[in-house]
Amino acid sequence: MKRMLFAMALFALVCTGRANASAFSDFADAWAKVNDYTCQITTHETVGADVQDRTYDFAFKKPHSAKIDITGGPGRGGGSIWNGGDTVVGHQGGLLRGIKLTVSITDPRATSLRGDTMLAGSFGTILAAYQSGKGVLSESTTDTILGVPIDTVTMLITNPAANKDVSKDVLFISRTTHLPVRRVRYEGTILVKQEDFLNVKVNPGLKDSDFQ
Repeated sequence: MKRMLFAMALFALVCTGRANASAFSDFADAWAKVNDYTCQITTHETVGADVQDRTYDFAFKKPHSAKIDITGGPGRGGGSIWNGGDTVVGHQGGLLRGIKLTVSITDPRATSLRGDTMLAGSFGTILAAYQSGKGVLSESTTDTILGVPIDTVTMLITNPAANKDVSKDVLFISRTTHLPVRRVRYEGTILVKQEDFLNVKVNPGLKDSDFQ
């Protein structure tokens, strides 16, 4: 009887491990089926004592078109468009909204507090970050986040100094859509960035003209 119970427990553990291990590959499979998408992104990020809370409208179309508009927080009314390459066309909010500038995608005027570019919130960019091999991945199951059943992928960064001092990167993936719901990053035990992906609409049929 003891051997039977042990075998049953081991089988359950293996099955659970297999289920969890599929979360990241399910994300990759789901992303492969996405041609374009829109979403809202809410972010909270810190650098030392500086804090930035923002909301964005974000749109992406494969292979290389993205648009982001700051809808709340510092820089509200600003936005950028990317159509491949190392530059973006952007504008600031307020009285400068009508003035468009072409700047480097890493220009401080086009990045967040922590220096993330507008592509940092792209699901493709997130997938590539977790495929980069810069950390050790593990998976688990979380009950719900924002009312959504979740699988969790955690990456422990091997060299934080080469990754903006981030030592842990955690991705919460919907068990329904297999796309990201939340991403959080830590320096040690300190939360330095959280992104929530809301109202995700997959394959709405965006056109090239939506990114001009």
